[in-house]
Amino acid sequence: MTMAILKGLMQGYLSALLDEGVVNDRFNAIVCLNNTVERRERVVQQIETYFADVDMILTEISLDVDNSAFDFSRLASLARQIEEKSDSIGAEHMRLACPEFIKACDEMNKRMLSRTLLWVKHEFANTKRKLEAFVQMERRIIRLERSNSSN
Repeated sequence: MTMAILKGLMQGYLSALLDEGVVNDRFNAIVCLNNTVERRERVVQQIETYFADVDMILTEISLDVDNSAFDFSRLASLARQIEEKSDSIGAEHMRLACPEFIKACDEMNKRMLSRTLLWVKHEFANTKRKLEAFVQMERRIIRLERSNSSN
C-alpha cells in the first residue's frame, strides 16, 4: 500500500472519529502535528500511556466498588483523573462519561454509581478499540516511512 493511500485512509478514519464524537479537536491537533516519524511515535506512545493509565484507574475503581466499605470521595477523585486524562488527549466520549459517575459519587448513590461505572467502562472499551485501530494505522505509516527513508 502506498504512503498516500495509507495517509488518506488515516485521515478518513480520523474524520470518522471526530464525526462520531469519539475524539475532539484536541486529539485532532495532537495528531496533525505528527508529520515526522518521531512525532508519530510520540503520539502512539501518548495514546498507549492513556490506555494503560485509564485501565489501571478503572481496575482500581472496580476493586474499590467491589469492597463493601468504599470511599465515595476517593472514587470521585479517581474518576476526575480519568476525566482529566481523557480531556488532555481529546478522548471526548470518555470525558463526557465521567461527570455522571462523579455525580453518583458526590450524591453517595450506590445504584447510580454502579450504572454509571458500567457506562464509563463501556465507553472506554469502545474508545480504546477505535483508537487501537488508529494506532495500528500509525504504526504502518511509521514502518513505511522508515522503510522509504532507508532506501
